Amino acid sequence: MKRNKLVTRILFVLFTALMMFLTVIQSQTMVKAATAQDYADAEKIFQKYDGITNWKLQSNSPSNSIGKIPIGGNISLGYTFGAARNSSGVVTSGDNTITKQSKSTMINSVPSISNGKINVFLIYGNKYYGILHQGANSYIGTGGTPQTASDSSIDYALLTGGSSTSNYYSGMNLLTGLNLIDSGAGIDKQYYTGTDANGAAAFKLLGYYSRRNVYVEIVLKASITGAPIVQRELYVYNPSTDKTSYTQFQTFYGEDTGLNPNNGDTTVDNVPMYAIGKGEGLYLMSGSNYNPASKLFVTNDVTGGFKDFMGRILTNPTDWSIKGKQNKSTSDITNPKIPWNGTSEGQNGDTADAAGTNLLKSNGYDVVNSAGLQDSAYTLRWPSTDLYGGQVAEYSSTIGATVAGYAIPIVSKTYTNLTSPGSTVNQVGDKLRFTLNVKNEGYQSSWSMTRILDKMPAGLTIDKSTTLSSIINGDNIDFNPNSSVGVGGSATFTFTATINNQAPYNTDENGNLTNTAQFTGNNVNQNDSKTYKSSIDIPVEAPKFKYRFTKLVRNDTTDPNGNFESRATGKKGDTIEYKVDFISNGTSTFNGANFADSLPEGLELVPGSVTMDGVAKNGLNFSVNPLSNNATHTILFKAKVTGIDASTASNTAYFNNVVTSSGQLNSISTEAPAIVDIEAAPLTTSFVEVPTTIDFGSVNSAGLERTLSNVSTTGKLVVTHSADTPFQVSVSYDNNGDQPIASNGTKLIQDGGESLLFNQAKSDADENWHSLTPDPVPIKSDGFSGSHTNYDLTDYIGAKKWKLRVPADSKAGSYSGQITWSINDTI
Repeated sequence: MKRNKLVTRILFVLFTALMMFLTVIQSQTMVKAATAQDYADAEKIFQKYDGITNWKLQSNSPSNSIGKIPIGGNISLGYTFGAARNSSGVVTSGDNTITKQSKSTMINSVPSISNGKINVFLIYGNKYYGILHQGANSYIGTGGTPQTASDSSIDYALLTGGSSTSNYYSGMNLLTGLNLIDSGAGIDKQYYTGTDANGAAAFKLLGYYSRRNVYVEIVLKASITGAPIVQRELYVYNPSTDKTSYTQFQTFYGEDTGLNPNNGDTTVDNVPMYAIGKGEGLYLMSGSNYNPASKLFVTNDVTGGFKDFMGRILTNPTDWSIKGKQNKSTSDITNPKIPWNGTSEGQNGDTADAAGTNLLKSNGYDVVNSAGLQDSAYTLRWPSTDLYGGQVAEYSSTIGATVAGYAIPIVSKTYTNLTSPGSTVNQVGDKLRFTLNVKNEGYQSSWSMTRILDKMPAGLTIDKSTTLSSIINGDNIDFNPNSSVGVGGSATFTFTATINNQAPYNTDENGNLTNTAQFTGNNVNQNDSKTYKSSIDIPVEAPKFKYRFTKLVRNDTTDPNGNFESRATGKKGDTIEYKVDFISNGTSTFNGANFADSLPEGLELVPGSVTMDGVAKNGLNFSVNPLSNNATHTILFKAKVTGIDASTASNTAYFNNVVTSSGQLNSISTEAPAIVDIEAAPLTTSFVEVPTTIDFGSVNSAGLERTLSNVSTTGKLVVTHSADTPFQVSVSYDNNGDQPIASNGTKLIQDGGESLLFNQAKSDADENWHSLTPDPVPIKSDGFSGSHTNYDLTDYIGAKKWKLRVPADSKAGSYSGQITWSINDTI
């Protein structure tokens, strides 16, 4: 018997020594974690992941701030840490309890966790409309207990092997496990504020979770899409320098909902809860219980999103892995449930439920607590994590809300690689099918889409044959869908684009092209237009043969020293200069090819103007020798504008039969065509010059009728005809007009007979005499054609081309008269 007592005493001493040893080790870790430098180092690590670049630490017992996301009208979605209202229910900031030590207690069988709780709510006018259950006096001001904001929600918990989920609110709760930074002030977390790329407010709490020896960061920020959705993000960082060791845990999130505009009302909310479907999350609708009616939804549509979820009743049971009871006299429902590391049948909560499934019904019975009440809450779960030294893990969910009559457009852009299905890396030449999607998660609403704009980054070329031409605007997708999306409905638009050779030059430091689509619309029957956006990263693998091949142009006549651009303007007679640049800087080299270019109609190559790297070339088709990497090789040539009609002259240069050190390519082309906008030449048809005199000499009639040929023609016949069409030049004479051939008022010819004759030119050499009358006679039988400036036709009207009839009874004198010239287009 004595021996047994002795053994017991030894065991007790050893156990006590072991506990003392563990206590010392834990104490050392806590002291180290509390240094300002350790916190600063951890914060720098987190900034690489949380997407906010301008975090600012708020010190000296900081007060919270409030973020707002417009929904429509005078309604917004608000978010903060801690309380967000005063005693009158007006939305206000100023809760200075958020960095204080969080503690857990039980109040009326409900877990209550204080200080720095996540709080998301509706702002109706300037009033607080709760969507998460609040402590009755969780307001800012005299008599208020702001630390009890969202107190019945457990928020994040990190469970370890064999943990009971009833420990969500005590031993495994994240906030209650944070190490004190300032024990004198009772502070166990740091508070930061910042803004995202849209200027929307972002907030975070940073602390050291001593139970797993990790740093944690809880972030609240607006969805970058602009939709009334808040992203709740947890980042966990293992600061161990031993990359082979790890800490293990499983992340859970628990929240008590409360769709209730009556702040301070502690009535249990009998609010139905449903599955969204496809494992995406859940939603609740207040129905007519409250005015205005509201809707809340929670999804995993975010990086680091949860895997499993379950709708449940808040209390009795207090174990957050349990859904509730079928009625108040039955035992707890065990299928479904959502326990730690649950993998067997029925242990994945409501994740597999179809869209619209009522999550607070079980086998036809209402799910209730032990008092028979349906007090809605939910649990989220992520897969178990082995977090190695130096690693950071993310655990996120989205929460959105609205009131009846307002839509919540959920916009997205995704892509699939058609060339290499399933590939995680895309290559130059791959075809990608993009899908633009709009879904309405609102409540009793419809969203009218007025514009979708998808600006293609340099590196993507739209395949115009894969979509309607009406939705393509230049290099972008830009159109008015002219349609509406009702609640639960969606609209989808697709098109295909090819990754071009510019892509490797336009990726970010991670090798991604970023593509952003914008969706603009408004609530039906409301003038509240708003734009939402969705961005995707497209990883592009740098090819071995990496090159740029560009073609630019300028007008050497109007701007001979100007910059080469993608487009120039010119008119007939201008000289246009083209510049084609090629550079390669991949691991593969350019070993030879054939250069080819063809000028479009309206342009003619200036002979002898083609050079490559300063060496003259014969025309626009020539062979190219190997080209060195990392050097720009330039081809220059000039063209004359010959077109007179307004037109767009576009052309592309090619390297055909390209040989590289890594293989052969059929052809590569310049990234974009060079364009010359040819201006229409003025449509000028006119006489530049006409003869002043047709001289028939002098004669003594001796009472005989004579016919005289002209001895000379003074002056030229010159015309301009700008249009490239057939035309005719004619001459006429009116003996009965105002300017007949006469001397001192006496006409040379008194009768209506022939007076003046003209020898019309024709294709053969025979004479072709015509008597001139008021009706014009063409000077050339088959006319003229084409565009001409200062066209000299004097040969058609010179000596021996005219005859004058002189009657026998003509009186002596000096005779003169006038002929008329005309020019007109012909068919």
